[in-house]
Amino acid sequence: MVEALILINTTTGVMDRVYREVKGLEQVRKSAKVTGQHDIVAVARTEVMGEIRNTLMEKIRNIDGVKETTTSLVIR
Repeated sequence: MVEALILINTTTGVMDRVYREVKGLEQVRKSAKVTGQHDIVAVARTEVMGEIRNTLMEKIRNIDGVKETTTSLVIR
């Protein structure tokens, strides 16, 4: 099992919609709208790392209004 933290920045005015779309993705276990440098934080879990890199991140980056993402794998 692979777990990742995904930090998401959105364009102005679309955070709520992007949050709902991210929250609805199958691999996302938890998500939150946050203050600070990023707009949304999501915790995702998949069976293999390639699913995060190739499938999940592609879905998130293709959501209209997602400006930037940063992904960190959980090592412990």
